[in-house]
Amino acid sequence: MSAFQAYAGAYEFDGGAYAWRCYATARIHEIRRREHGPPPPPPTGRKWVAPARQGPDCSNGQDVSCLVDEAVDEFSQILLQVQPQARAARRDAEAASA
Repeated sequence: MSAFQAYAGAYEFDGGAYAWRCYATARIHEIRRREHGPPPPPPTGRKWVAPARQGPDCSNGQDVSCLVDEAVDEFSQILLQVQPQARAARRDAEAASA
């Protein structure tokens, strides 16, 4: 099995910004929480998959879809987090008061 590598990114949903990070044995291009609706169609050569849950704390209770290369058959991930970014909330509040 390959060594775990750190991956991170961000996305927007319903006016909010979300940051994600994880460690995985395959390249994770993007992560989306399932409660934020279906992920966008995958680009050519990639696919959305749901990582296997390996324990009660493996994804902090957040069901997610991961965008990986199409050739990936299985992978492991740990320390998966998707969190709202406070910076976006502050920016929205400033825009509303302007």
